[in-house]
Amino acid sequence: MIFVLLFGLYHFFLHYAGPQGKEILVNYWNLIRTELVTNGLWLFLCICILPGFVLPVAPLLTLAGLWGEEHGAWIACFWCSLSLSVNMSWTYWIARGPARAIISKVLTRSRFQLPNSPPKDLLEWSIILRLTPGVPFIFSNYALGMFKMPFKQYLLISIPVLTVTACGYVLAFAGFFGGEWKYIISGLSLLIVSVVVGRIILRKKNHAN
Repeated sequence: MIFVLLFGLYHFFLHYAGPQGKEILVNYWNLIRTELVTNGLWLFLCICILPGFVLPVAPLLTLAGLWGEEHGAWIACFWCSLSLSVNMSWTYWIARGPARAIISKVLTRSRFQLPNSPPKDLLEWSIILRLTPGVPFIFSNYALGMFKMPFKQYLLISIPVLTVTACGYVLAFAGFFGGEWKYIISGLSLLIVSVVVGRIILRKKNHAN
C-alpha cells in the first residue's frame, strides 16, 4: 500500500510539474546520492533508521555498493549487515511493545485477536518470510515482533538471512560500479542461493500441509 501511494504521488507530481518536475527530482536524488556516498556515516545511519518507516532499502544498498566500490566491498557488506541488525532490533521492540498495544486495542471490538504467546509454527514461518522474494524485510520485522517471537530466535534467523541478501546486493552493485566481475558473480550467487533455499523451504511447507 505504501509503495502504491508513493508511486501515485510520484506520477501526480510529474503530471502537474511536467518535465521540469522530473528534472527537479533527478537533481534532488543526485544531491542525496552524492551526500550519502561521500559520507558513509550518514549512509549507514539511514540504513539503520529509514527502512523502519517502510522506505525501500534497495536504493540504500545500491548506494552502499557504490560506497564499497571506493572503500572496499566487504567493508560495505560488514557495515550494511550491522546497520540492518540495528534496524531489525529496534523495529522488533517497537512492534512487540507500543504497536502491539495499539493494534490490540483496535481489535478489541472485532473477532480477531493477537495471540498471547507465539504460534507453534512461528519459527518455520519466520524462515519462510525472510527467504521469500518480494516480502519487504521490514514487514517481517514488525510481524514477528507483534507475534512475540522470542528475541534470540528472531536474531538467530534474521541476521544470517539478511546478511546474505544484503551482501548479495552490495557485492553485485560494487562489482557493477567498479567493473569487478568477481564481486558481481559473488553477489548474484548469494542472491540466487537465498531465493532457491526460500523456494525449497516453502515447497516443503506446502507439501507438509
